[in-house]
Amino acid sequence: MSEPGQKQEEQGRAKSLYDLVDAAILEYPDDEAIGLFRAWFKQRYGTNLLAIVFFGSCLSEKSRSATSFKDFIAVVDNYRRTSLNPLHWLSHWTLPPDLFHLSLQYRGKNHECKYYLISLKQLLDAVSDSAKDFYLLGRLSKRIAVIYYRDEESLELLAQAQCKAMRRAAEISLGLLDRFDLENFIKAIIRLSYLAETRIKDERKIGSLYEAHSEFYQQAYGLILNDIIRKELVGAEGENLWHPLPAQIPCAKKDVEQFLAQSRKRAKARWPKMILTVDNWLDQLLSKLERTYGIKLEIPGWERPIILITGWRHYFRLKREGKIHEHKPEG
Repeated sequence: MSEPGQKQEEQGRAKSLYDLVDAAILEYPDDEAIGLFRAWFKQRYGTNLLAIVFFGSCLSEKSRSATSFKDFIAVVDNYRRTSLNPLHWLSHWTLPPDLFHLSLQYRGKNHECKYYLISLKQLLDAVSDSAKDFYLLGRLSKRIAVIYYRDEESLELLAQAQCKAMRRAAEISLGLLDRFDLENFIKAIIRLSYLAETRIKDERKIGSLYEAHSEFYQQAYGLILNDIIRKELVGAEGENLWHPLPAQIPCAKKDVEQFLAQSRKRAKARWPKMILTVDNWLDQLLSKLERTYGIKLEIPGWERPIILITGWRHYFRLKREGKIHEHKPEG
């Protein structure tokens, strides 16, 4: 029986997961906005900036939309050097990473992005076996690119972090799978991010993220699945089907469900910080609701200053209608 990564290896492609990630991590669709954002980050954080990670739907034309924002992670050496105000840099240590909105004007055109700020130490902690939630682990288990790195060591550490995130996400997904092939294995890993957070429900998202980088995912997670097969964590069911062996897998279903529940709680606990750091968070949320469901929710001027008090009526109504959903593992 052929293993999922065997064909790629025979064709002389990546000999290891690190080789594959290292070869792909500097590939991304470059444009004017990327250059503007890169220059801004370098000026804002100076030599404290280790790298800029580019991720999300804008990494591919197949997954981006007309209203998509570019998403970045600014990785720094030291929080103290990010601000002269101790209250600002001390806050970065609590429930990292912090999220910000950036808007730049250039030649009469407005360019917007969202970016996370995190130290290298906390990023590495977030993809380790002792990670407290799936927030960054999930984002780094998908296709990413690096649009700036300070030195080769920084780039190598990020490639290693992605490999660790992908392997860890694969192990976690086994606790929720029954019978699967390679594509379902990959989609289960992509779905973990949605199980770990409360988001506006969009069933098309998982499919579009998979299709956008299917070749990369098939090669990378094919190699990881090969390792899982060799470790006898799964049993074969025919030519290209497997099932987890509950007594062998690293993460039991109960433990995975507890970890995802903890991740959802920590994701919600980040909301107050995001409201403070993302200046147009309400407009972004309304825009996402409109492009996903075609629902244009008007928030009058008098309600905007007190939206944290009055907004719950909208939240619960949309949740009842299935527009906002806490994805939970099926029992």
